[in-house]
Amino acid sequence: MAVHEGCHVRRLQIAVIAEATHTGRVRPCPFPGRRRVTRDIKPEIEPDGAAGNARSLSRAEARAAYDASGYDLAGHPAHMIRRAHQRATACFQQVMNGRDLTPTQQAVLAMLLKHGELSQNHLGRLTAMDPSTVSLVVRKLLKNGLIERRGSRKDQRLTMIRLTATGTRYAIDRLADSMEVARRVLSPLTPAEQQTLLALLSRIGDDDLT
Repeated sequence: MAVHEGCHVRRLQIAVIAEATHTGRVRPCPFPGRRRVTRDIKPEIEPDGAAGNARSLSRAEARAAYDASGYDLAGHPAHMIRRAHQRATACFQQVMNGRDLTPTQQAVLAMLLKHGELSQNHLGRLTAMDPSTVSLVVRKLLKNGLIERRGSRKDQRLTMIRLTATGTRYAIDRLADSMEVARRVLSPLTPAEQQTLLALLSRIGDDDLT
């Protein structure tokens, strides 16, 4: 009798484990005095909820799904903008000719030249940089002696940034270089096309995603 009861208990244990593996849920333990399983067992799930044993698609089926989606990398707006950004970066590097300067650093120098002393937060907003990025840019320009910072006289919570004398002269010299970068970036377009492109890019960039 004890042998039969033991076999029955074992079969129930296997059934509970099988259900838990398949559904990710564990039923209350049917065996008095035994330790209950408290951790849920999650079934393996493929992306988009497909079962782990889903049938593999053939090459033809995969290509058909791609074609049906309408996706085209070469014509995808995000991809095209990324390629244009690569062109802009290449033009910047050509014009700056090995200078220790990045486009984001140039943007900060130009805004400080235009507005004078600015808080670091305001500087980030003017240059469309998040706080961590503008902090890295400021740190590099400080190291190069192009800017200096101090606490605000009006609000000690603010850090104020301004150009040094060397930074002012350097920023002025870079303006002509930056305009040459812009000319090279837009050179494939007619003047009218350039204005249209800039207007459309402005609309995209200014659109609030929230």
